[in-house]
Amino acid sequence: MASSDSCELYADSIYTELKSKENVERSKHFCQNVKYFISKYPGIEKLCWEVASYLSYIGNKLSDDNKVKTYCSYVKYLLYDEIIKNKEITNHYEILISFNIPWNTIISNGDFNKKDNCRPEFPNIPIHYDEKWKKMFDYCLNYDPIQKKLSSENSCAKSYCQYIDKNKGLYTEFKALCANQDEYYCPSFFQECEKNIPNEILDLPACAEYKKSLQPQQDALEEVTGQASGDTHHTSPEDHPASSDHMESSSSLHSNTAMLTIFPTLSVLVTSLLMYKVTPFGSWLRPHLQRMTKISNSSVKESIQSLYPTEYIDINSNEGSYNIAYYSGENL
Repeated sequence: MASSDSCELYADSIYTELKSKENVERSKHFCQNVKYFISKYPGIEKLCWEVASYLSYIGNKLSDDNKVKTYCSYVKYLLYDEIIKNKEITNHYEILISFNIPWNTIISNGDFNKKDNCRPEFPNIPIHYDEKWKKMFDYCLNYDPIQKKLSSENSCAKSYCQYIDKNKGLYTEFKALCANQDEYYCPSFFQECEKNIPNEILDLPACAEYKKSLQPQQDALEEVTGQASGDTHHTSPEDHPASSDHMESSSSLHSNTAMLTIFPTLSVLVTSLLMYKVTPFGSWLRPHLQRMTKISNSSVKESIQSLYPTEYIDINSNEGSYNIAYYSGENL
């Protein structure tokens, strides 16, 4: 952390330090070999200059191997984050691995005692996990400094406790992933970070005030949840008379509509029947309909009878071609 009076998180203080020592002009040449490729995307060439500047500062000014490793890892996940946030980029991993060239050039120039402490490692993982890795890495960096500084008298206590609480779900997610030995999603740094359990900080007396401030929100949430559950399980026409009245009026409306639809139809049918039975037109129409019915029945009968000889001829013709004798039932 930057100072005893500052609430700045340790990960943020690393960025502040790197930014304050940035020297882009002296670092541009490291990005020349990939300029044609990265310049197609807005802001990526400038990002390359900044990353080159940060790495140059780390190699020139930091001598502690652990600190070098921490700072280089921070720059790597910062690079992840900046590329992810660029909406112009569709293939994030392609851009990410293009940084291998300037990165390896810088750590190979003699300023780094151990290149392994700062090698670029860019696993090809889903984009939303790139962002989660950055957040989880920051959490791991910030945990120990928060635990050391935290006290009830510290003016930053609420801010620190809130930060830990906010990342509690993320920690739980990574613990489950890494417990299943899912190396594709589980970053190597989490093996050491797993001991940074959120509740070990949240249960400290210094976080009691923060947890107490959450109680009204939790009570309100439980009350709303309880009311919603009660409303779901206790609904009846008696509980909602307006709803019952609406159902009754709706039923009455459907009945009226049905009656209005049926009455005209019945009127037409009754009128037609009376015309057929009683009126002179009906007397004239009945003989014609009866005559047409007889003609139709006679035609159907003749058509059916005409089928028998045709079928008999077809069967006998097939018997002749296959030399098969046909016997009718009368000869048996």
